[in-house]
Amino acid sequence: MSANEVLQRNSWRRQSKALVFGLLALLLTVDLVLIGLHVLSGRDDWTWSMENDAGYAERFQHLKWCAAALMLLFLSIRRRAVVYAAWALLFAYFAVDDSQRLHERMGSWLVGVLDLRSFEDIYLEHFPYFYLRAQEFGELIVAASLGVVVVAVLFLVWPGPDAIRDRTVTKRLVAWLVLFAVFAVGFDMLHTMVWEIHPPAIELIGAIEDGGEMICASLLVGGLALELTRA
Repeated sequence: MSANEVLQRNSWRRQSKALVFGLLALLLTVDLVLIGLHVLSGRDDWTWSMENDAGYAERFQHLKWCAAALMLLFLSIRRRAVVYAAWALLFAYFAVDDSQRLHERMGSWLVGVLDLRSFEDIYLEHFPYFYLRAQEFGELIVAASLGVVVVAVLFLVWPGPDAIRDRTVTKRLVAWLVLFAVFAVGFDMLHTMVWEIHPPAIELIGAIEDGGEMICASLLVGGLALELTRA
């Protein structure tokens, strides 16, 4: 490679990084605007509520999941690494789950199949201040099952020792998934608990839950876009 080609390549990389950081800034700005509109107008206008599956915030979230899945699919083809395809399937599931409320539906189904209402009575008898309903236990089982599937698939497709870049990206995605679970699962359960512990905090916890998920998704898209510049 000639010196001129190296200069051109480095220049393209710098321009690409600038575009990626501009994209990330735009995504985070939109997130903050939507979070602010939820806080200010979510009660009066349901379309601005982050809890509305047909609202603007959820639609924006769907777009980010789809973008993440497509970028990972491209990385899988470009680098010939199946691990990216596995991650693409996960984020495609997130997109479908958000739009179709899959984990809520499966959780409701498990309530009847596993008789979780009886377990709810026993649980509340011993832990009355950690209020969780049968529905939440059903959703926790769904989340745990998904976690088991993710771990099993990653075990099978984990990049080899020679694929250093693929291993690095996969580790970062695992760390991202743990952070996302804090909001999607942890704060989701806390959102229900505060009904009994401190009802005035319901709206705050709900905003942290949904807002945290949105910001996590934007960081994911920005990180994957940056990785595309290295593909």
